[in-house]
Amino acid sequence: MSVYLLKSVDRNSEGPETVLRVVGTREPPARMIVQIHVTGAAQVQIQGRIDREAPWQNLAPAQSASALMHVDAVQFLRAVASNVAENAKVSVWAVWAW
Repeated sequence: MSVYLLKSVDRNSEGPETVLRVVGTREPPARMIVQIHVTGAAQVQIQGRIDREAPWQNLAPAQSASALMHVDAVQFLRAVASNVAENAKVSVWAVWAW
């Protein structure tokens, strides 16, 4: 499954909460792949939480350049773009599979 966490944002932005759903007797995946694409100057923070009531936690250091990250699978995931410079664009998406 692949989902956008941020799609071509050009300003400071908080991506939508994405929920990892496990169907039937399937086990959740052990790892998720997050791809970050930054054109121009910006910072991207990947955050996760295990419950809707839990506070958001940073899953890795903030990224200021395009990157491919592997993170432990979490129930809820989002991306936050900050310090987005004029004419910059940020896209983030996550992929997980069994």
